[in-house]
Amino acid sequence: MKKLVANYLIRRTAKFIKKKRPKIVAVTGSVGKTSTTQAIATVLRTKLLVLTTKGNYNTDIGVVMTIFGQQSKTNTLAWSWLCLKVLFLSLGKPKHDVYVLELGTDHPGEIATFSFLKPDIAVVTAVAPEHMEFFKTLEAVAEEELAVSKYSRVTFINKRMVAERYIKDIKDSEFYDRSDVQLLAPKLKVVGEHSFDAVAAAAKVANTFGMNTDEINDAIQKIEPQPGRMSVLRGIKDSTLIDDTYNSSPEAAKAALDYLYSLEAPQIIALLGNMNELGETSAESHKEIGAYCDPNRLDLVLTLGPDSNKFLAEAAEKKGCQVIRCETPYEAGDKIREILESGAIVLLKGSQNGVYAEEATRMLLADPDDASKLVRQTSYWPAKKKANFEQKT
Repeated sequence: MKKLVANYLIRRTAKFIKKKRPKIVAVTGSVGKTSTTQAIATVLRTKLLVLTTKGNYNTDIGVVMTIFGQQSKTNTLAWSWLCLKVLFLSLGKPKHDVYVLELGTDHPGEIATFSFLKPDIAVVTAVAPEHMEFFKTLEAVAEEELAVSKYSRVTFINKRMVAERYIKDIKDSEFYDRSDVQLLAPKLKVVGEHSFDAVAAAAKVANTFGMNTDEINDAIQKIEPQPGRMSVLRGIKDSTLIDDTYNSSPEAAKAALDYLYSLEAPQIIALLGNMNELGETSAESHKEIGAYCDPNRLDLVLTLGPDSNKFLAEAAEKKGCQVIRCETPYEAGDKIREILESGAIVLLKGSQNGVYAEEATRMLLADPDDASKLVRQTSYWPAKKKANFEQKT
């Protein structure tokens, strides 16, 4: 039943898009999708009515729910009622000028299922290791993420994060480059060189929509970091917390460390949690990040999660770093609280399942109310996290 409903909703949406012609921007990529999606929406919103993906609605049905302002249902009757609502809504005019939609994938072939959107613009943020237990190779990841170009009018590709060898056969494509916005860095609310990628994508899309340079420069200053994505928070003992706990990958971990290395403080600490879903490449990827840890810039490295505790920790120690292995984010938070010096800077980085490094961030906040700025804080998560760690505490 649910599959039949899904097929109907997708067909109905395809007809709506073909007839009503709303502008659609689709965002794909191994990392940086959410930050880029929200950055684009923030900039376009200064001139246009914009609707964008919220939460985890980045599946084929999720984008349908986004376009029509609906929520997924849990029973047959509710799905039937949803079909009627979407039918009614699809007969009217679009309520927004632009839909900025994040497209997610876990398995090969999933990006192709979004072809009914026929985006005016597609943005590809990165090709990097993701769900490698299914994709196996970076070439397979590239084929998947770049599949959006087969049904979009034009494709904007992150020059820094997508190797040119992957895109030689793609037509109607252009690069965007974070160097275009680096001069504005002192005025931006986001931090880290890699955060400029999302800003650059937003500027590129805005230019296509007719915004001039002054309008774009003003608009990108409104872009704010998303929860768990290089978000700077006040910590205890006048410390600064760089909360990058939404997810982790080799490219993202290196970028976060690069930003950390650019800072000065009496004490610099990095909590580096597991990078999940790397399949057979996991051991080498964790060793790579461990080797990237610089004992001259890091006073302490804490690791969290099995591969981080083994491979990353060993490689970091080999480089000369002081390393503490942690079984839970709560243990990590306690360890940091014990050794934290006034004015320290702490980077917290990790993936989701089995890691949840945001719980260590929570323990270090100067203002407990800032917990609302962390990822995975809705009522769904406490029980899930407790179950995850109850055998380790």
